[in-house]
Amino acid sequence: MAITGLMLGPESYGDRLEAINNIVRTHLPVREAVYIEGVLTFKVMTREIKESFKTIYSELSRIGFVPVAQDIDGEVALKVFPYRAPERRRSRWPLFLFIVTVFTVFIDGVIRSGSIGAFPASPRFWEAVAYTIGVLSIIGIHELGHKISARQDKIDSSLPYFIPGIPGVMPTFGAIIFQRGPIRNRDDLFDLGVSGPIAGFLASLVVMAFAFQQAEWVEKRVVEELVQRGAVSLLPSPLIFNLANTMFARGDLVPIFPAVGFAAWLGMVVTSLNLLPVWQLDGGRIFRSLTSFKRYRILSFISVGILFMTGYYYLSLLLLFFLMTPIDFAPLDMVSPLSKFRKISFIGVILMLIVTFVILPGPLLGLLSPLLRY
Repeated sequence: MAITGLMLGPESYGDRLEAINNIVRTHLPVREAVYIEGVLTFKVMTREIKESFKTIYSELSRIGFVPVAQDIDGEVALKVFPYRAPERRRSRWPLFLFIVTVFTVFIDGVIRSGSIGAFPASPRFWEAVAYTIGVLSIIGIHELGHKISARQDKIDSSLPYFIPGIPGVMPTFGAIIFQRGPIRNRDDLFDLGVSGPIAGFLASLVVMAFAFQQAEWVEKRVVEELVQRGAVSLLPSPLIFNLANTMFARGDLVPIFPAVGFAAWLGMVVTSLNLLPVWQLDGGRIFRSLTSFKRYRILSFISVGILFMTGYYYLSLLLLFFLMTPIDFAPLDMVSPLSKFRKISFIGVILMLIVTFVILPGPLLGLLSPLLRY
């Protein structure tokens, strides 16, 4: 998005000035129109501008301008800026990065399933395939959620750019979608932020259920022997895994997951981390839609502190570094509040964060909890 706001004046609006004036006054009661630091500003006599603002934005964008609504000394000020939409360029990078990510995730699945050299007839090979599908489905559906939300809210965005990882360490670092257009209001900001985590969480639930179905259920003494021999690896368990274990429980037996179990675990971890109000994570958009920039910044530093105390040492330091350069997600309409429905649904966001968060290194999984073999 390119909004030009330097050295403006009546000449910057040219022959569009009358059209701009008509558009704004048709949809909002205007007390007066003035130039503030060269920017055409309409002083509006109502604070109920959400729907009208969306219509004004739609009409102004067609003629090369964009509105910005602010609260100035208790009065709504609607400023109009010249707007130049970014050029749309076709790129092969999304496809190339996706192919590379498929490769790194598959190799990671091969390593975690212990199927090196067992191609392709071995069940271990297909275990790696299932793992690859699980990981990419979770990430892909997460990004698809963002893409659908952006399209519904008329926000121009790019295709997802998958980020290849390091097999044996981290198969992928997720994916990103570049936002090309502005966000109209707090509702759109909330929707854009929450859509990905919800979609990714639902996908992770499906993969987790599949992992439980494919798990090998053994007696506790067998698990103890496997742990002593280093045949299974233990990971801290998110609450959602413990809840699922009670649903799929088979008496006193303990499940040992195939590699796809790690895919589900990773999906839950990514979901929880994305919901934190830090930097450009999805949680940043969600929390910013609900509160002021100052409070959002405070929440960001608190979240980094929580990450550090729960074992995410390197990630917390990295995010702390990024926080040194403040980034605001302020939408164009900063006057209209978040809708009541979205405020209530924020409770669901907190619950989703709680059930998916994993403490590292934390207490390892006990014998009564699910075990992850990878």
